[in-house]
Amino acid sequence: MVGRLVLAEGKGRLRLSEDRLGPLTAVRAAVYAPEGLAPWRLRRRLARAERALVRAGAGRVVLSADFPYRDRLTLLRPVDPLPFWRGCADVLALGALEAEGVPPARGRVALSAPRLCPELEGAAERLCPRVRGLLIDAPEGEDYARYLQAKFGLPVTPPAAGADVTAAFGPGGGRWGRSVELYEGGSLNGLELGADGVELPPDCAGQVLALLWERGEVGREALRARRA
Repeated sequence: MVGRLVLAEGKGRLRLSEDRLGPLTAVRAAVYAPEGLAPWRLRRRLARAERALVRAGAGRVVLSADFPYRDRLTLLRPVDPLPFWRGCADVLALGALEAEGVPPARGRVALSAPRLCPELEGAAERLCPRVRGLLIDAPEGEDYARYLQAKFGLPVTPPAAGADVTAAFGPGGGRWGRSVELYEGGSLNGLELGADGVELPPDCAGQVLALLWERGEVGREALRARRA
């Protein structure tokens, strides 16, 4: 069971209700936090809401993007879409190419990271049959690029040649063209992930899609990255 924690204006008592998050059903708790509410009262109300959601069977919680008290939660773990985004870096890179008007068969993608990681390697091997070239911007990246060239016949693109878009797995390294930043504090740079035939709530779409992905209810073939 997943929880849904929201802030409500005005006065009222804590009450749980069922909430539909696209194809998911969540248990919803509203925390009344009128302007001028004393900090100690807010802490108490948040704690009461967390305890109620846990008693209802929730272990994780979906929050709106602008929920200001994420760091004050102690019992529930907010759903983090970042691991999902990193695991779908190839889909995001293809979406970035589309946003730039570059067909994949003519596009070059840079994969940048502070070190080679499974997410980068997975994205590279899935992109190889679809794009014109890959640029691997990471320590030992040249050796890995040669491996990809030997396995897939894909040209090794040197940094000087550049790329049309970048999927970055860390804050350092190069950036070429439109960049999706797949690390804490990064940005999808105007893109969003969706899935064919799945209607998502706009204020928490990434979290809901991440949950569907974790549960195996959405596959990679259904994912699409497009302009937000």
